[in-house]
Amino acid sequence: MLFLTKRRTKKMPSHHLLCILSPSLSLLLFFFFSSASFHGVHSTFSTICDPVASSFLCGNVSIEYPFWNESDDPVHCGYPGLGIICPFGSPHPIPLLGDGAFFVTDINYHNKTLTLVDIDVAGQRCPKALHNLTIGSLPLDYNSADVNLTFFFNCSAPPPVSSPFVAIDCLQFRDNRSYVSVNMGWEEEEAGASDVVSDCEDTMVASVKGTEVTAAKVVEVFAWAMSRGFVLDWEAAKECSACELSGGGCAFNQTEELLCFCKDGSNHTDGSVCKGRIEVLILHRCSMESIF
Repeated sequence: MLFLTKRRTKKMPSHHLLCILSPSLSLLLFFFFSSASFHGVHSTFSTICDPVASSFLCGNVSIEYPFWNESDDPVHCGYPGLGIICPFGSPHPIPLLGDGAFFVTDINYHNKTLTLVDIDVAGQRCPKALHNLTIGSLPLDYNSADVNLTFFFNCSAPPPVSSPFVAIDCLQFRDNRSYVSVNMGWEEEEAGASDVVSDCEDTMVASVKGTEVTAAKVVEVFAWAMSRGFVLDWEAAKECSACELSGGGCAFNQTEELLCFCKDGSNHTDGSVCKGRIEVLILHRCSMESIF
C-alpha cells in the first residue's frame, strides 16, 4: 500500500551548517547547540568504567577493553558480545562466543586479533570437529591468514577420485570412513561434493591458522593445527565510534543500554560523548557526510 504525504521543504540540519562554516565558528556553534548534550544526563549506574581497573588476568591472558568480565555487574565495560568468562582455576578464558565452545589462548591488543581454540579438540590425538562459530553482527571477522578444514564424517561411500578429500584412518568406524580437505572451494566439482555429503552422516568446517597446515600433509597435521586454533580480527563497534573518538569508552547494562564513560568519571546514556576533542568529532562527521 502506498501512502502519500505532503511534500515539505527540507531544512538543512544544524550540523550540516557546521561543515560549511569556518572551524572556529563551527566550534563555537557546536558548543552552543550541544552544550546540554555534552554535559548530558549522567547515568544512575553505580559502577564507573575505568579501562585500567576493569582489566584482569585470566590464566596467562590479559583481558582488557573492549573485552569485559562477564561477572561484572551491573555495567559491562566493553563491546556487547565480547564478554569473557574466567572459571576458577581455568588456565584459559572462555568467550561468550559460540556458547562457550571455544577458549582464548591469546589477545593481541596492538594488532587487534583474538586466537580461539575449540575446547573439544584441545589435546586430542585424533579430534573430531564439533562446533561452528557464528559471528553474526559482532565487530569480528576471520583473519585473512586463516584457512578452512572441511570434514565429512562417517561416510558409507568414498569421495570422487578427483576430489581433494583424504581419508582419516583414526576416525574410521566399522566400514564407514571420514575425510578431510583444506579449503574445499570447489566450483567445477560441486556435484562431486554433493555426492560425498549425501553419503555421510555429518559435515563440519573448522578454521585453523594457514601456517599450521598444508594440503599435502593435512591428515598428519590436522590435529596439531586444530589445537593451535584460529584467529579473529576485531574492529571498533559502530555504535561506539563517536564515544571513542571523544576519548571515552563504550559500556552497556543488563538491558543492553549503551553508555559512554569518560576519563573525568562522568558517563552518559543519552547519546552524548565526552568533553574535549570536539573539533575532531566535527571534522569526522563532516568527512563522513562528504563521502555520501
